[in-house]
Amino acid sequence: MAAFTKGLENLQEAIDTCRQASTALAESSANEAAQAKTSLQEVLTSFDEVSDKFFLKTMMSMPPTKACKTEAAAVATLISEENWGGLSGAVEKLQKATKALVTKAKMDGTTIT
Repeated sequence: MAAFTKGLENLQEAIDTCRQASTALAESSANEAAQAKTSLQEVLTSFDEVSDKFFLKTMMSMPPTKACKTEAAAVATLISEENWGGLSGAVEKLQKATKALVTKAKMDGTTIT
């Protein structure tokens, strides 16, 4: 049996990608890079907050964690290409996906029977 569920794997990949992107941003002096780095730190904080939630051990976590993984990869690609013009839009998408994950991970109003 796998040690991690697919939701946890997706989240871990998103975290790793965001950390790598944040490191790459530290080496850049562009204004967009500074703003994106702050946003990525907020995303990483949100990921850390939900990483131990029961929700991530369920199949319901796969779509939102995959969205986070996909958006994190898009941000990392733009950073590696130094495409600062498209970065703010990609970071916004990542933030939106992260917010959706956090909301779902709280499982407010969910009853497990």
